[in-house]
Amino acid sequence: MRHMTKMLCLFVLGLSLVTVTGCNRVTAGKIRRNMTPELATTARPSQLHKNDLARIRDNSLRGAWDDIDRFLLMHRNSRLTPWPVP
Repeated sequence: MRHMTKMLCLFVLGLSLVTVTGCNRVTAGKIRRNMTPELATTARPSQLHKNDLARIRDNSLRGAWDDIDRFLLMHRNSRLTPWPVP
């Protein structure tokens, strides 16, 4: 019975070591191809880069709607004139 318990413990230990190590092999070639995989630009990760693009797109779209309103003369007149404007 004692021998069976030792064998079971060794089997469980070996199985846990196999599952912890995983199958992903990091080679020198993989490292040379992409030295900084977490960066999308020179110094920023991809998530921050995507956030910047979303913010720029949002500001540009809102600016385009302002431009359309001015083109269609639906925007309020300027209040910088010296004469009274009704």
